[in-house]
Amino acid sequence: MAHPAKPNILVFMLDTQRAQNMSCYGYEKPTTPNIDRLAEEGVAFLDNISPAVWTLPAVASLMTGLHVHSHGAGAHNESYGGPFVTLAEALTKAGYQTVAFYGNIYAAMSNHGFHESHLMKGHEKHIGPDCFDVSRRRMAEAMNWMDRHAGAGEPPFFLYVQVMDPHLPLHPVSPFKERFCLPDIKPEELEAIPRDVLEVYVGKHCVSERERAVLLSMYDAETAAADSHVGVLMDYLRAKRLIDETLIFIMSDHGEMFCERPNLAGGQHFTHHICCYEELIKTPLVARYPEAFPAGKRAAHSTQTHDIFPTVAEIVGFEAPHCQGFSLLSALGDQPRRAWTLTEYMKSIHIASRVLRLSPDIDQRLFVRWLKAYRKEGMKYIWASDMRDELYDLRADPREHNNLIERMPEKAKAMRLELEALMTALPPADRGDLVWGVDKDDPRLAKLRGMDWYLER
Repeated sequence: MAHPAKPNILVFMLDTQRAQNMSCYGYEKPTTPNIDRLAEEGVAFLDNISPAVWTLPAVASLMTGLHVHSHGAGAHNESYGGPFVTLAEALTKAGYQTVAFYGNIYAAMSNHGFHESHLMKGHEKHIGPDCFDVSRRRMAEAMNWMDRHAGAGEPPFFLYVQVMDPHLPLHPVSPFKERFCLPDIKPEELEAIPRDVLEVYVGKHCVSERERAVLLSMYDAETAAADSHVGVLMDYLRAKRLIDETLIFIMSDHGEMFCERPNLAGGQHFTHHICCYEELIKTPLVARYPEAFPAGKRAAHSTQTHDIFPTVAEIVGFEAPHCQGFSLLSALGDQPRRAWTLTEYMKSIHIASRVLRLSPDIDQRLFVRWLKAYRKEGMKYIWASDMRDELYDLRADPREHNNLIERMPEKAKAMRLELEALMTALPPADRGDLVWGVDKDDPRLAKLRGMDWYLER
């Protein structure tokens, strides 16, 4: 489905934004009026699942169209430096101007082939009390760039913009603070809210129900702040009469946990990392482009972040044979190409080392587990490297309160075997694997690599 004129492309990433507290996804509070409008003018994908639970591997999947297993960024490599063409490189070859305004050092760790990339010096993550102002300046820079590069006769552009407002430590500003934060919060209580994730992980601080309610209200305020930045950029595109000529994706790299459940180390699941629950992997995805996405459509079929790459390829008209995602256009009808979703978490050494410094006696096994969440036909199987697998019926139990792993062992086994077959078929990233006692041509090696069982050099 190629169109005569190539559209501009805008990917707007709301870092750490889960779908659960966005009004366009059914939340009762009006946190996202600007994104709501885009959803009314385009398509909201209601079951979008991130392939990863933190920024580096999630953005690498977005930019390559690959699962984490195949691009390898994250556990072993702190950037994507593989052989596959990135989205920016593909669009450059297709005649696009490409520019990225990063909000997170992990998103910028590899340049991804953009002509220009910008990360404000001194703001590696752009989080903290000045986050809103940093994001506002980023919108101004993006609009200034379009003033120079989006004129008549200019080639189409690919613009990537990222804001960090929903990321901890959460410092909501007016007017969002007044609209969404609990009205009885005292200033000293706001400042005392736990923001040290590691202390919560290891059980040094147990987040109370009151603290959790305050945190969630602050998160709502930051979601609304991020939405306001989307509104600024959309108003610009409308004023310049560029909005209908631009393929727009509003998305997130991952969601967030707010101590909804305990972890295996005696603490709570807070922020992201070390789990694959729905609050963390179910993320927003809204697409607007009148030629391809019908206004007001709410697509219920499952999608993933790395489906954006093949969607762009289909609309612009170039080949992306290496992509492991499926075009979002197939999710609009009754016969979607995607039948399952996969989220991977590969042990994060930097989390484990930080926890060890905080609490030398802590059991490190929680922080070096590898997880794979396989969702299909309403069921979710979480494979864990320590064999503490989980199984949930998302239709009856969307909040994952009832682990069915012991009550439905045959279903768990069937999904495990499906997952193993899937992982074995995916080409692995070349991490310099070394597997003792197995010949390199032995078919068993494919299974070991598929499930990431290998010894590191």
